[in-house]
Amino acid sequence: MLAVGGSLAESGGAQSEAVAYSFELKGDVDLAAKHELERALEAAKKERARLIILRLDTPGGSLTVTREMVSTMLAASLPVVVYVAPDGARAGSAGVFLTVASDVAVMAPQTNIGSASPLLIGPQGIVESRTLNRKILNDTAAYARTLAEGHGRNADLAERMVRRATNVTAGKARRERLVDLVAGSEAALLKRLDGFRVKGGKSQVLRTAGLRLVRADPSASDDASASDDGPAAPGDGSLVFGLGPLGLISIGMVAAMILLLAVQLVGLGSGRRST
Repeated sequence: MLAVGGSLAESGGAQSEAVAYSFELKGDVDLAAKHELERALEAAKKERARLIILRLDTPGGSLTVTREMVSTMLAASLPVVVYVAPDGARAGSAGVFLTVASDVAVMAPQTNIGSASPLLIGPQGIVESRTLNRKILNDTAAYARTLAEGHGRNADLAERMVRRATNVTAGKARRERLVDLVAGSEAALLKRLDGFRVKGGKSQVLRTAGLRLVRADPSASDDASASDDGPAAPGDGSLVFGLGPLGLISIGMVAAMILLLAVQLVGLGSGRRST
């Protein structure tokens, strides 16, 4: 569930007022995060919001889920603003793809983005397979480039974040045209977005002056088991991408042991979330 913040409760009868809907995605990008995005978009639709703001702070997560979330964002009827915030937050690994796929990409001043290089991870740790790793790297780099190009962003930098694990500050991301704006608050963000021209499939000029901000955050009642969608990288936030049916690759002769493989995009994470 999404618990709607004070902005809505305080507005009383002002339901006809134009709104910007904002929600938080903090932690690993997993199935729970995907469900939060879907619920937030549905809630924003009911509010007849002009746009939705995804406040992002992530070290990484499932690449399979990330692709699904990107598809959901691209198909959304309203503009999706990804705001890497607050100060101290990051868009690591999976967060790179969510940011460059957004209709408007914004970062708080003291934030960073990048480190989206893939690793092949099995039950015993990193799997050494030059062919598979090369295929995974090329596929992931092409995905980052495609998303960036589709939104008029710096595709070379997006690709370097995959191939070289490049990581940059908010200021550099803005100067190199990976993100659109740097803003210290949502109020400042909305002020600067008035008259902003969105590129890509939802090309339009935003009118954000006077929008009422509705903030909604994840409810504690969400099912934590929804985040169990694959192996995690050792020692960081992780981003998992399955290969083959059900995310499995079987290796060996008859009756040989089945090795579960997953593609892990390594961010600078602090480890998996505690239970």
